[in-house]
Amino acid sequence: MEELKPRIDRLEWRVDSHSEQLTRLNQQTADLKVELYNINKSLAQIKWIAVGAAIVIAGQSMGLGNFFKLIGV
Repeated sequence: MEELKPRIDRLEWRVDSHSEQLTRLNQQTADLKVELYNINKSLAQIKWIAVGAAIVIAGQSMGLGNFFKLIGV
């Protein structure tokens, strides 16, 4: 029985170490989830800016600027 004591102690130490590692990994996962959400939000903003710019350029090429000046908008 005495020869098992050191082995059990080592196993308990490993379990504690793995528990700490899992806690850190879970925290990193939560942090990465927040960062990915922020990146996704920024990409959506860039997309809508590009869509707006494309609409303005298309409108200018079709002469909508002059049309809006004529109707007073």
